[in-house]
Amino acid sequence: MSDIPLNLVALEPLFAPHEEPNRHRVRAEQEGQPARAAKGRRRSNIMVAQNLRSMVRMWREVEYAGASDTTRELLYHWFGRDHLVETPDGERVPFRYYFCQREAIETLIYLYEVRRMRSLASVVEEFSGENSFAAALGVDPAQDRWPKYAFKMATGSGKTKVMSLAIVWSYFHALRESDSPLARHFVAIAPNLTVYERLREDFAPPEGGPDVFVKDPLIPPEWRGDWNLSVVLHDETGGASTGGTLYLTNIHRLYDPDKRKSSREPRMHGFVGPDVSRAKALDTGEALRERITGHKRVMVLNDECHHLWDPGSAWNEAIAFLHDRIGERSRGGLAVQLDFSATPKDNKGQLFQHIIWELRGHNT
Repeated sequence: MSDIPLNLVALEPLFAPHEEPNRHRVRAEQEGQPARAAKGRRRSNIMVAQNLRSMVRMWREVEYAGASDTTRELLYHWFGRDHLVETPDGERVPFRYYFCQREAIETLIYLYEVRRMRSLASVVEEFSGENSFAAALGVDPAQDRWPKYAFKMATGSGKTKVMSLAIVWSYFHALRESDSPLARHFVAIAPNLTVYERLREDFAPPEGGPDVFVKDPLIPPEWRGDWNLSVVLHDETGGASTGGTLYLTNIHRLYDPDKRKSSREPRMHGFVGPDVSRAKALDTGEALRERITGHKRVMVLNDECHHLWDPGSAWNEAIAFLHDRIGERSRGGLAVQLDFSATPKDNKGQLFQHIIWELRGHNT
């Protein structure tokens, strides 16, 4: 057992979860001394994310100038009002979103709606610092056909909270703004059974309890009557919805049948229990793919998307299939793709190029 004493002071938070970070810990000047708290926020090593912080802060300070009425009302409701939520034992307690969750959704809205930067090349050119023009030229146009934004979120920081904020924003923007490019239909994609079940607990609890849209103060009370979102699980693809739809699925259900039925890989990891054949997954996913691509605009949300670094991966091909098939059917496509991961890196350790926001850990 180590004789090094535990420094309990180092475990104490430097700021409240809802506050913007104003201090961070740095290594002690002398060996053996505890880490010390330094003023200011820890810098992000991702240049785009670092440069966006100051721009989003200034936008927040001018009360979200340039945003639509719908967006400003939602941002005020989420972050400017006092909220009480009910605990499982019936007690009502105060609720505030973490600052990291707030800044993540603000950054998305700032780029997509206010600055209208819906291509990776434009984001890289504007915010990547020195040699930004050359970096923008390095973006592959074939991988920049619809808006994509990645969020590097530490485990436990609330990825599902940010997903739910994005869904509500897109839904009401599409409903209330006549020229909205956003969607009222969503596809939340999990890589495996564990993540799928975790997402289901939030979006469609198996016990039939309240989902995240009821438990969290996501929807202004005066807008509740306009909220009509059906959650469709990947094995419940029949029927039709009159409002918006959230499809919750495993990535294997979305594989492009023309590209994947001939794959040499005979089996894949199970997503609803035991391993199943790839052909069976493609067959059972056909109805799901058909229903999703019947919408004109769709938002895709990828959770734990560590494998998206490879443009030729089955995951990326499946998303491209949705975009292209929607275009064939209605001249629409993916309104936006949001990628969430604590470790968004390729097989060489390089970070995803489309990261716009980063949380490295608590108290950072």
